[in-house]
Amino acid sequence: MRSQDFTRSTGQRVIAQDAAAFMQRVYGWMTLGLFVTGFSALYVASSPAAIQFIFGSSISVFLVIGVQLALVFSIRPVMRSKGWQAGAILFLLYSATLGVTVSTLLLRYTFTSVAQAFFVTGGAFGGLTLFAFVTKKDLSGVGNFCMVGLIGIILASVVNIFVGSSAVHFAISVLGVLIFAGLTAYDTQKMKEYAYSQDTDNETGRRASIMAALELYLDFIMMFIYLTQLLGASRD
Repeated sequence: MRSQDFTRSTGQRVIAQDAAAFMQRVYGWMTLGLFVTGFSALYVASSPAAIQFIFGSSISVFLVIGVQLALVFSIRPVMRSKGWQAGAILFLLYSATLGVTVSTLLLRYTFTSVAQAFFVTGGAFGGLTLFAFVTKKDLSGVGNFCMVGLIGIILASVVNIFVGSSAVHFAISVLGVLIFAGLTAYDTQKMKEYAYSQDTDNETGRRASIMAALELYLDFIMMFIYLTQLLGASRD
C-alpha cells in the first residue's frame, strides 16, 4: 500500500514538474514575442524612413498585412515538416511584423497613454491568467462564444472602413477588449489542461508550447490594441 502511494505521489510530482516546465516555455516564448514586437514598433515609429517606406503607399501596407497572414498561418504546417525550431523562428518573425501594426498606435497616440494602456493590459492579462488557473468552471463555452464574437467584430471593422463611424469604432473597441479578455482566460485554461494531460517533454510538446505562446501573445496584443484605442490620448 505504501509502495503504491509512493509511486502515485512520485508520478504526480513528475507530471507537475513537466507541466510547470511546459508553461514556463509558453510564457517565455510569449514574453520574447512581446519584446520583439515592442522593439520593432519603437524602431518603426522613430524612423521617418521606415514610416515613409511602410505607410507611404497602400501597396506597402497591404504587403505588410499579406506577410503577417502568411507567417501566422504557416507556423503550424512548417513545424510539422521542419520541427518546432522552425516554428519558433516564424513566430518571432511574425512578432516583428506585428510591431509595424503596433507602431501606428505610437504614431497616433501619446507615448504616455500607450504605456498606460500597456500596463492596464498587463494587469488584466495577469488577473485573467490567475482566474483561469484557479477556476473549476469549464471555459469552453466562453471560448466558443468569443470566437463567434471575434468573427463579428472583424466583419464590423471591414464595414466601418467604408462607413467611418466613430460610434461603431468605439463599440468595436469595447467588444474587442471583452472578447480577447475571454479568449485569454479560455486559452490559458486550455494550455493548463494540455500541460497536465499530455507528455510535453518531446517534439510534440515543444510544438504545442509555440502554438500556445502564439495564442496568448495574440490575446495580449489585441487586447492592448483595443484598450489603447479606448484610453489613448491623441497626438492631434
